[in-house]
Formats: sequence, structure tokens, C-alpha cells
Amino acid sequence: MQFAHIRFMLKLLLLTGLFLSGFVIGITIADQSENQTDTLSLDQNSAPYVPGELIVKYKDGTVAALAAEGSGPVALEALGAEVSTDFSSEGLSNLQALDISGPLSVKEAIDELEQSPYVAYAEPNYIISLSLPETEPAGPDDPRALSALSVPNDPKFGEQWGLANTGQTGGMSGADIHAKEGWDTTTGSDSIVVAVIDTGVDYTHPDLAANIWTNSGEIPNNGIDDDGNGYIDDVHGYDFINNDNDPMDDNGHGTHCAGVIGAVGNNGVGIAGLNWKVKIMPLKFLRADGNGDTAASLNAIAYARRMGADVISCSWGGTAKSQALGDAIASTNILIPCAAGNAGSNNDITPHYPSGFDSPQIISVAASDAKDGIPSFSNYGASTVDVAAPGDWIMSTYPSSLGYPYVKMKGTSMATPHVAGLAALLLSKNPSMTPSALKAKIMETVDKLSAFNGKTVSGGRINVQKALGGGSSSSGVVPLPGMSQSPKDLNGDGKFEDVNGNGRADYSDVVTFFKQMEWISKNEPVTAFDFSGNNRIDFTDVVKLFQSI
Repeated sequence: MQFAHIRFMLKLLLLTGLFLSGFVIGITIADQSENQTDTLSLDQNSAPYVPGELIVKYKDGTVAALAAEGSGPVALEALGAEVSTDFSSEGLSNLQALDISGPLSVKEAIDELEQSPYVAYAEPNYIISLSLPETEPAGPDDPRALSALSVPNDPKFGEQWGLANTGQTGGMSGADIHAKEGWDTTTGSDSIVVAVIDTGVDYTHPDLAANIWTNSGEIPNNGIDDDGNGYIDDVHGYDFINNDNDPMDDNGHGTHCAGVIGAVGNNGVGIAGLNWKVKIMPLKFLRADGNGDTAASLNAIAYARRMGADVISCSWGGTAKSQALGDAIASTNILIPCAAGNAGSNNDITPHYPSGFDSPQIISVAASDAKDGIPSFSNYGASTVDVAAPGDWIMSTYPSSLGYPYVKMKGTSMATPHVAGLAALLLSKNPSMTPSALKAKIMETVDKLSAFNGKTVSGGRINVQKALGGGSSSSGVVPLPGMSQSPKDLNGDGKFEDVNGNGRADYSDVVTFFKQMEWISKNEPVTAFDFSGNNRIDFTDVVKLFQSI
């Protein structure tokens, strides 16, 4: 659409002459690492928003209709409205950000726009604030913590209780997500991309650099938008709050989340991410002081969708319900784990966003501690919070420029990337899994725990081993005679082609299946081994298994 037509449209909108009375928006925005504060309303104490900016969504068909009526340039400067960003080009149809200056305040502009027959909604460009998280620097490596482990060989893995809990932090042995057992099935794939929308990521960190996403369509440092996506030299993501191509983390929060998802594993350095191999896409929308805004988050979500992210991890939020943010999330076909919040409150009563949007793409995450309890800071909700994951004093990566290469943090911010990492592991097995299938698999395979009964939808904490089809699970599959491990579903299709449970599908599985057909038919679920689809276990299944291998 021509800029003149946009200006003409806005003049029509602003001159409708209709005014709204009693327009109130309640808002709380805060980080997941501290309790949420600053509850304000737009018509009283001035809710936190970017001065002179707002976001407007036009009704379907409005833009084209008004453009057709346009007759030339219209000076909007006198009215104080200017289009700063047209999100339509990012796949968010009829959504725009406006700069408001001159005679109209943000509230006055919203009042008028909301009464226009052409406007679906208008809202301020809310500020999203990330309070500085509580951190604890990592101590020196303790070789005793690793002595019982052969893999992975990362020296700080012994301090990652959330992945393998032996009681090493004073917790309860086994109160973990069984990552080590899950890695018998897969340790990830560098074809899976996880976007971390946060304070950026230290893409030079020695435990992250090999797993950082690279835009193959961009030639570095040539000052040209080689791939035509609207961003110049976006080689390793983008900074949408400072509007440049350097998403370096100058806060620490985003790098910590990225390490949980995908610090390089078994490389003899630092920690192990849930994925040893993965691609982390750094998308910065929060500054060093932890402040960002809704418009920047919309651009980050749109970029992640456009550039092929498979999972989007969002460790932030608050009680403000930005409809624009909800629309941006709904426009994706990507699983989006979101932090439930750190107010220690019930999200069923006090909604939290973006985790509380009614969107099938979202999986809302509470925190669990090293004793499989729910920490006092973690939000919860029997109908609004889906699962729990480790979030209490989690060891992970941190920008060395901020003083320490590894620190411990706590919050649902730390729980969320555990779920994002599990989703990436599932996709490494079966890249065709839909967001709804991923969400269902993660929720169906939790460890049911009393602490989360009535506190989350699933009633439990995630279990990597079960989700990946290893070990015992709700499938009812058990080890065959003479086998030490249960069969595994390696590709997520519901068939347990790894019959002997050794983590791979090969001809030994065919031999084992042939020898144990009668036992399988009597002791295993038929659906798990009916490779031919004839609803029984017979020689045709052996043939199909042989052909698939």
C-alpha cells in the first residue's frame, strides 16, 4: 500500500469524531525472575508504555477499501500521527505501529481510534520490563560431582540437578527430568532451530558458539540485505529494540536460557544443554537494563516465524493482555513455551501473559525444585499452567563480559527453556510433529507429582526419557525377555521399531522381533508393534520392520 494511502486512511480514522468514555486498561508487566509489580491503569497512574507510540489493528478489508478512496498525499503531521511500522509485511495483516506527536496524546488517539468503524482495537506500545534476576556465580569445577558419570564429560554437569539429580544440591535423588536416560534416544539435531526471544544471546560463548544459528542467505558485513527479508547483515539473528544486527546479550538472562536449551554437550567444557546439538536463534527485544516493548516483541516473533524457527522460547511476561501480542502468537505454527510467572500466585485467578493466551501453540511452564516441589515464587494454575520443569537455582551459561561464564538463576524463566529444549529433542526425532502433537506428547509423559496435583493441567514435571519413548511410559511397552531396556519409538510415529531398546534400529531388532513374536503378541500393546497395520502381530510385521531398516 502506498504511504500516501496510509496517511489518508489515518486521517479518516482520526477525524471520525467519535469519543470513548471510561476506557481503562489494567496492566502489570514484570520479569519472570522477580515478583511482578507496577499495576497501573491507562486512565489513572499512566500505565508503563512508550511515550508517543501505539499499536492499532484495522478490521479486515479496511486497508484496501480506504486505499481505494485515497486521492493523493495527505499531511498527517498536523494531526500528530505517523506510521512507524507496518507489521502487515511481517505476516500480521492490518497491524501497524504509530508515532503520535503534536496535539494528540496516546490516550486521546486510542479513544478516537477505538471508536472508528475501521479499527478492531488500539493499545499503547506497552513496556515489557525484565527485573535483574537473582544470580549466584558458579564455583570451581568439582571433579567428584562427575566421578560416577561417563557421559557427558562437561565438568559442571554434576551441578545440573535438573538433568540428573543425585541429591548433589541437597535435593532428592531422581527428582529430575531424566535427561541422561533420554539421551540414549537422541541428543538433538543441528537441523532444529530454537528462537530465544529475550535479552539476546552471547553467541561467542565457548559453550554456545557451535550451536548458534547462522542465516545462510546473508553475506556478513557487506551492508546489503542479501536475502531480502528486510534486515541487513542479520547473520546471527537481530536486535529489535536497538534496531541493529547485533543480538549480543548485555544483560545475561537470554544467554542463561539459551544454555539450558542448547549448550554444546559432551565437549569437555562447562555444562551440557538439553540438546547437545541444536541451532539457537538469538532475537533481542530487551535492552541491557531489561526494558523492551511490545512492538519489538512482535517483530521478533514475526522474524522467528519467517526465518524458520521450529520452537520459540519466551521466558518473560506479566499481567498485561496485549491483543497485538496474542495475535502475533496466533499467527505462528510453532510451539511456544512461555513462563508462568514468579508472583507465587494462581494464574486461574490473576491471568498472566503471554503464557495465559488461549492459543494451542502455547505451553505454559511452572517451576519445580530439587525435591520435586513447587517453589514459593512459581505461579501455578489448574487450568492455565500446563507443566512444571526445573527452575530453582539452575546452572547455565552467562556472558563472560558480565564477569562470570556460568551462573545459577531461579525462576520460571529457567523452567521454560527446559520445555523448549525437550520440544527440540522431540523434533530431532520426528521433524514433522505439529505444535499440538508436541504439546500433547510433553504433557502426556510427565511424572505425576503430588506438588503439582491441582496446580497444573498435567499434574506433573516433564520427563525427557518418557517423552522420547525410552524406558517405561504410558505406552505400556516393557522389555522383551533377555533385554535390559524397553523398546523405543525412535521417530515418534507410535511404533517401537527399536525392539531391543539399544537406542537404534538395525537388523538385530528384526531378529529379536521374529524370535519373540508370540511373546510380543501376548505381552505388548499390539498397536506398538503392528508395523503392517493389519491389527495383529504376525510375519508381515517382521517384513515391514525389515524394509523400514
